[in-house]
Amino acid sequence: MAGLVLVLIAAPIFVALLVTCAVLKLVFFVLFLPFRMLGGLIGLGVASVGWFLRGIFVFAGIGLLLLLGLVPLLPLLIVAGAVYLVFRAMRPGPRLSSSPRS
Repeated sequence: MAGLVLVLIAAPIFVALLVTCAVLKLVFFVLFLPFRMLGGLIGLGVASVGWFLRGIFVFAGIGLLLLLGLVPLLPLLIVAGAVYLVFRAMRPGPRLSSSPRS
């Protein structure tokens, strides 16, 4: 009998505390929601800048590796350029005409 009286007294207090806790949790969630959204947007912006910089560095590294791979071909490119300049110099120039065309 004493247990039943204790439950009848404690149950409303427990339910009141439970409802108060739920309401306070909802109030603080709504109160701090703009700050959470702002933090998420700032985090998204920082992450996108990080991805952009990572992409730049990756492509710069790939370009550097390609350049370093082409360094042994540099003598061949110089010889090919010299041959091109020799053949271009051997080609006859444009003919100049003294009479204008009509």
